[in-house]
Amino acid sequence: MFNRNHKSATQINTQPIHDFISTKGEKYILGDDPRNPGSKKIFSAAPFELQGKKGFIYIILAGQEFVAVTNSLASSYFLKLGLGASIATLIFAGLIGIFAIWFPTKNLREIINTVRRFKEGDLTARVSNAEQIDLSVLAETYNGMADTIVSNIEELKSVGSLRRELIANVSHDLRTPLAIMQGYIETLQIKKDTITESDRSKFLDIVQKSIEKLSKLIDQLFEYSKLEAKQITPIKEPFSIVDLTHDVYENYQTLAQDKKIEVKLEVEEKLPLVFADISLVERVIQNLMDNALKFTPSGGTVTIGLIADQTDIYVSIKDTGIGISKNEITHIFERFKKAGSNKLTDGSGLGLAIAKKILEIHNSTLSVVSQPNQGTTFRFGLSSFA
Repeated sequence: MFNRNHKSATQINTQPIHDFISTKGEKYILGDDPRNPGSKKIFSAAPFELQGKKGFIYIILAGQEFVAVTNSLASSYFLKLGLGASIATLIFAGLIGIFAIWFPTKNLREIINTVRRFKEGDLTARVSNAEQIDLSVLAETYNGMADTIVSNIEELKSVGSLRRELIANVSHDLRTPLAIMQGYIETLQIKKDTITESDRSKFLDIVQKSIEKLSKLIDQLFEYSKLEAKQITPIKEPFSIVDLTHDVYENYQTLAQDKKIEVKLEVEEKLPLVFADISLVERVIQNLMDNALKFTPSGGTVTIGLIADQTDIYVSIKDTGIGISKNEITHIFERFKKAGSNKLTDGSGLGLAIAKKILEIHNSTLSVVSQPNQGTTFRFGLSSFA
């Protein structure tokens, strides 16, 4: 046995020595370290006898210097191992970080490049497959924004073109009645003492008609400009389209008789009410009637028709006039375009454009079927009120 209360033990456990000798050192055995009580070390032992006394030679193989060197080497090894592991961990973490940043930002870089192209003037720049990438919300938002901007640019260009066209056409259309009025008024002033009463009355009638034409043109321009700027909102209500067409029919009888044109009314029985702005719909029918009477020669016929299906009521204005050629029919709804203008030049060309705009704000369309010298039919539908 050994004493744990001393720095160096004076006694050790001899059992490991007996085990070591009995196995002739072939077995790995740890024994007590006299210099470090409580610790076990590798040892070597051999029996001896001196002056009749038996004992053992006991040698600790792993001494303090050996342990110190071993610990130093172990510390150095683990230090190097830890340093290498740390460097490898940093490199691996760096690679993962670079990949983690590069991959998610790949789509972001594509979006940034697309935005830069759009900024530099490429208005067709869009993010490809916007709905499939990681930043789909951002990509789709950009694409939608770009489409809106391009649409607004085109609309502004259209407004600019309209403004120039409007100024040019208004200048021309206003100049004609103004020139007529100025000419006849100057004549009345110059010849006021010599002009006959009959000529005076004739000249004043011409001036009056020019004033009416000028006033009508100004009203049409004002109405069309408000429709073009979307400043007119229809006040929809249920009303009888049958009663409205009867009123229009009666109102145009006198004008038709003066032009020797027959106006007919063909209406289906028991038609339901329609849901629309009655004043705007009346304006459409009036414009179509004016157009029909303008291009129908004496002895012709203009027919107002009403038919219905399950959801809509259709209004048609059919004439037996000069008709419209294929080249003209694609332009008749454009402002200041006049069908058959080579034959009849009266009018500003705004009537059909106004009618088309009114029907557009009613979610309806104005269709036309026509052939030269075989008449023309305009047709539009209104939602029935159930």
